[in-house]
Amino acid sequence: MTQIVDLILDRMVTNLKVSMIDEVADAKEKASLVKKGLLQVNKIEKRIEIGVTGGDHEDPNYRDGISSLSDMPNIAQDFAAREVGGGSSWYRRGVARLECYLLTDGLSEDKAFTRAYNILGRLMVSVDIIPIYDLVDTWGERGVRLYCFGNTYFESGGPPAQYIFRGKIFWQALTERPT
Repeated sequence: MTQIVDLILDRMVTNLKVSMIDEVADAKEKASLVKKGLLQVNKIEKRIEIGVTGGDHEDPNYRDGISSLSDMPNIAQDFAAREVGGGSSWYRRGVARLECYLLTDGLSEDKAFTRAYNILGRLMVSVDIIPIYDLVDTWGERGVRLYCFGNTYFESGGPPAQYIFRGKIFWQALTERPT
């Protein structure tokens, strides 16, 4: 048995391991960990971590729903919420948490910002191009398109040369549910 959100999360982890680890030339910008679920590992050993989840445990109102719900963010895409004869368009939503522990590089604050935001930029672009159109769950719900539509990111540790950046990107996947 499969459910579309779990399939999307698995696809995200698979693709992000390639784009955030395998394809990164600069070893200091490679993710140490890309996983499904919350980040719960040693922060010193795992310098750059990404954890993808459905929903957002920090905001229980960040929920999945039919595409016409009024509290869904406007991502400049309009879809028919329901079709004559059956079916509906849904948004499945989640976050990808990003934690960068730049503790051993001896970077200045300016260089730490540059490195941290390069990593964030790579993550945002990587999520936006992950294909989900071939995913279909046990109940016939099918993936259409994955969007990265927002982020929050901030410096949370610092001087003199040990910087920590934490945040998350917000993703939303358009799916089609049969009736």
